[in-house]
Amino acid sequence: MISHSIPTAAELMTTSRLVLKPELDILDAIDQLVEREVAAAAVVDLDDQLLGMLTEKDCLRVLSTSAYEDVFKSGTVADYMSVVRVVLEPDMDIFQTAEQFLCCNFPTLPVVEDGRLVGRLSRKGMLRGVRDFLVENLKQRQKLLAEQARGGERPRSIEEMQQTAARTPPKGLAGLFSRNR
Repeated sequence: MISHSIPTAAELMTTSRLVLKPELDILDAIDQLVEREVAAAAVVDLDDQLLGMLTEKDCLRVLSTSAYEDVFKSGTVADYMSVVRVVLEPDMDIFQTAEQFLCCNFPTLPVVEDGRLVGRLSRKGMLRGVRDFLVENLKQRQKLLAEQARGGERPRSIEEMQQTAARTPPKGLAGLFSRNR
């Protein structure tokens, strides 16, 4: 068992670098995606209520629609945005968050609280969080194994005993609680 805290979406998220309004012209939205080098942007109303996401893939439909109809018709973000079926909540832990990313194809997911956009989390942000979490977990395990190898001190109270039992592998418990130490 690990003794450090499990990161949440709130700890991993960033503020949205780009937020779009549904009435914005699609070409202006494409310009903003390209200029800011983002793969997706949240679409919100005047009260920051999440309406959808505009992704690079959505923007490619502008070209395919034009080719199919043999004429370019401009539109708005609302005409091309995707409905968001997967959102993150700030208190979701890294495991719940990873599960949500695995359920969808969005490269960035909105973090929403009470229907309002509070941030975004990208796959890259998730990877950073996963890496940091796993590295810290490994450090904790190595520290525990080193303590066991040194014959660490026996727990002095029931609370210490419970904490030690929760973070020690079964083989290590036998040695730690043995009378022959």
